[in-house]
Amino acid sequence: MHVFSDLAELERGRPTILTIGAFDGVHRGHQYLIRQVIDRARRLDYDSLVITFDPRPQVVLRPGSTQLSDAAEKARIIAALAPDRLVILPFTSSTAEISAGNFLVSILERVNLNEVWVGADFAFGHRREGDIAFLIRSGQKSGFGVHVVARQRLASSEISSTAVRELVAAGDVAGASILLGHYPRLRGVVVRGAGRGVDLGFPTANIRPAATQVLPGIGIYAGRLFVDGKTYAAAISVGYNVQFDGRQVSLEAYALDFEGDLRDREVGLDFVQRIRDEARFESVEALVDQMHRDVDEVRVILSRADEPGELILPA
Repeated sequence: MHVFSDLAELERGRPTILTIGAFDGVHRGHQYLIRQVIDRARRLDYDSLVITFDPRPQVVLRPGSTQLSDAAEKARIIAALAPDRLVILPFTSSTAEISAGNFLVSILERVNLNEVWVGADFAFGHRREGDIAFLIRSGQKSGFGVHVVARQRLASSEISSTAVRELVAAGDVAGASILLGHYPRLRGVVVRGAGRGVDLGFPTANIRPAATQVLPGIGIYAGRLFVDGKTYAAAISVGYNVQFDGRQVSLEAYALDFEGDLRDREVGLDFVQRIRDEARFESVEALVDQMHRDVDEVRVILSRADEPGELILPA
């Protein structure tokens, strides 16, 4: 898969099957759509192309909005699906002003477009003027087909990025993983903390995620920490450090069986399962006892945890 950050980097070549969208979280519905594009392109011996944005448009259009996945995370998941090309366009206030017609022209100039596949609620361009009807009319004029894929369902639940963000924010990371088809992951840089973890026997990495990142709800989680191509089981805390009268939410991870210093390094965190609420204990010793139990529970949970399956039920 070749990754680009500008349509101008593309070279017009073989006929291409395209899908375009925000793809926040790259959940199972997104995966289903992207697979349709890839399979269709392979059957016809065409190229497959995915175009997405970073950040998702709502983060720019509605300040305070958050997202599940940044450019690196989208690229990681989409790469596993193996389209021929992926374009991740920076989304800015200027991007939001581009008309649907002009944006489509910029694609047609660089892409030998044969078909566009989109979700049923897809729209693009200034004020979302480029809806499905616009695409169909444009396709009739410019010679490309339009395929609309209905929103996918899993059992009785519709799969949507909004639903996943709500589940993650509520702390239901296990429920979110079912809709995602993978565990919720965030990235961040390890920064200097108060240093209490070392004194307690649990040296934690204090992680600073992007301000636009959806954080799981307050609580203690079983998860995994990724750094330098290696994976470590982790007990993760999202909370206020109420034992020590903290006033700001912090994100800390204790990487089991890790030795070394993670400061100033970027790490990834997968959230597998919520273990318990954050709580104030009667003593620091009682807190340490609970942390030992948390670590034991993390080991048990992760020993049984597999990647969420990829079953998609038709809408």
